[in-house]
Amino acid sequence: MVLYLSVIFFSMMIVSVLNILFCLPQLNVPWWTVFACVSIVVAFQFAVDGICAIIVKVSPESWYNKNKKIFQVSASEIRFLNFLKVKKWKDFVWELGGLGGFRKNKIQEPQNQDYVERFLIESNKGVVTHLFGIFAGFAAIWVFPFRFALTVCLPIALVNMVLNIMPIMVLRYNIPKLLALQKFLEKREQREQNVLV
Repeated sequence: MVLYLSVIFFSMMIVSVLNILFCLPQLNVPWWTVFACVSIVVAFQFAVDGICAIIVKVSPESWYNKNKKIFQVSASEIRFLNFLKVKKWKDFVWELGGLGGFRKNKIQEPQNQDYVERFLIESNKGVVTHLFGIFAGFAAIWVFPFRFALTVCLPIALVNMVLNIMPIMVLRYNIPKLLALQKFLEKREQREQNVLV
């Protein structure tokens, strides 16, 4: 969480200072208005991400089935995520699943098939939420006055995009491991049933 908040605060400062130094005459506003505008655009990004999360949360769970092609992680994607060393930095990514009722930073019940299935669904919901957040974040360019579109809204939307891509990568990195765990649990249950028969 500290990392994310630091990135957000640092980005706000950079965007504000650069606008004050280089764009103030074109913006035709007092310097303090730039700080206010940057803060409002960042608050807008938080609100948009929250709205995306609510929309995904109330949508039917059947949309997030692990068997749908869109949620399957290919071997080349796994190699790419390993190349990016997601395993080393994934614990630094802000995990807000607890706000929606399901934390995804640690498997709490690794022996429970229903829990692992729920984890997969929630991971797929997380991917969709963050994808929506990326695209919806660029709405700031059209929502706020045009003079702030390229110098304030666009840079903040790009930071929002990066901060949404990182959790997507972590979730996609974890999905094959969850599927392997689920397959292991299913085979174990079958073995146990065969012994009882």
